[in-house]
Amino acid sequence: MSKESDSLINRGDEAPLRPFQKILQPCMAEFLGVCLFVFVGCMTVQDPLGLNSKGSPALTSASAVAVGHGFMIALLVVAFGSTSGAHINPAVTFGILLSGAITPVMAFAYVMSQLLGAMVGAGLVRAVLPVAEYELINGGAHILSAVGPGPGIVCEILLTTVLVLTVLMSAVDDHSKSNLAPLAIGFAVTVCIFAGINTTGASMNPARSFGPAVALSVYKSEVWTYHYVYWVGPLLGSVIAALFYRIIFACPEKRFFCKE
Repeated sequence: MSKESDSLINRGDEAPLRPFQKILQPCMAEFLGVCLFVFVGCMTVQDPLGLNSKGSPALTSASAVAVGHGFMIALLVVAFGSTSGAHINPAVTFGILLSGAITPVMAFAYVMSQLLGAMVGAGLVRAVLPVAEYELINGGAHILSAVGPGPGIVCEILLTTVLVLTVLMSAVDDHSKSNLAPLAIGFAVTVCIFAGINTTGASMNPARSFGPAVALSVYKSEVWTYHYVYWVGPLLGSVIAALFYRIIFACPEKRFFCKE
């Protein structure tokens, strides 16, 4: 990688790393982290009261979804933070790339690992759930239905800005990083899901949307109709967060202007 801090998001560079430690370990951490995140995240979407006899829509608990995702991401940051930085999200990786804390080659490797992990995690959800329950919750996939694509993209932009800026300030920046970064990132995911769950599903994570969409497309091809919303919104949110960071909030060495 490029010059990296010893934060949760970036491994220290005190000694040369072998290819296994520098490339394979981080990519495997991202693969497994996203796989587990997608599996747990999709499973939290199940009807907390169980599938009733009439097969009516699931009474999904917003609290279960928000807390499940938030706690899981906090646990993964603790578990894999020192190995890969626990991005667990292509939008986070993109934001960290724009912040200058990871090279383009490693960022690409991370995103490929994340997408593959998301597909495997979504496949495991399908393997575990009965078909009726799986279809009832759309496999945990994000399907835009409450708003149009324009408002959906704006919602995803704003939510992802919160998440990526939290990551950059609490776990990447040399001057503001904190040992409480896992808690801060987990809280960011939780509150953003509470805010956007009834609008877009509050993805903030293209991999979290992509994996379940691939698995669900066997049953519902319409899952791809507005799938671009879950890429465009989070990636633009990452750009906005990175710009705020590089122009205003970054430590002097990483700011574009006013380096003194």
